[in-house]
Amino acid sequence: MSGFFWKDMKRSFLNAGFFIGTAALTALLAAAVVTGAPLDRTRSSYHILYNVFGASGFSPFAAVFPVLAYGSEFCEEYQSGYYRMIFSRIGPAGFGRIRIFNVALSGGMMLAVPIAASCVMAYVFGVPGVPRDTDAGLLDGTILLSYVTTYGDWYIMVGKTILGFLFGCVWALVGFMFAVWIPNRYVALIAPFVLYESMWIGLDKIPWLNPVRLLRGDDVGSYPLAAGAECFYLLVVSAVIMAGLGRRYRDG
Repeated sequence: MSGFFWKDMKRSFLNAGFFIGTAALTALLAAAVVTGAPLDRTRSSYHILYNVFGASGFSPFAAVFPVLAYGSEFCEEYQSGYYRMIFSRIGPAGFGRIRIFNVALSGGMMLAVPIAASCVMAYVFGVPGVPRDTDAGLLDGTILLSYVTTYGDWYIMVGKTILGFLFGCVWALVGFMFAVWIPNRYVALIAPFVLYESMWIGLDKIPWLNPVRLLRGDDVGSYPLAAGAECFYLLVVSAVIMAGLGRRYRDG
């Protein structure tokens, strides 16, 4: 099982989907930083971050990226019958634990790295701390102001990176979930986006379950609460995946 784990982890990162998704997301967020404000430290870092998460077009399509990494790989394994060989060696439970971990890790890293990079750029090219001068009052009425004054800028950067990582984990696994139950690559790539948009609209009045609000964290009013909700989704999706793998094993 150890050999399969490391081989599977390697495959989860060394694939075209992971590199394309990471590069595209990095370019999108970097462009939002560059166009969000003059890069001469005359505007607040949070003015730049608002542009990154609110005006870049990232949030409405965020679920598209983590699915590209490794979630749909099961479709090819199902079509070729390769999954039966894996099941015969380590069983569906062993395969499920390994694949869930690696799919989640690759999807999470695909979002965490670009988000962390965009936060660093915002603090380098903008003015961190409580906004002043032309940006005075920018954070009024938001949880960000409390976090900045209580913990400092690092808390927001780390918080957004963690929320991005958890979001990527969840939606990469949603792609894997669809691949297990409906082993069609197009379904595994497109269905998560449809579900994401539906939840965004349907849960508009419940921010602590709304995936877009959870990704940003600010609208939920608590980064720990947003992280906890993402972990709840992780458990639910993982359980559905394991049930699907058990069904595949019983059906042969």
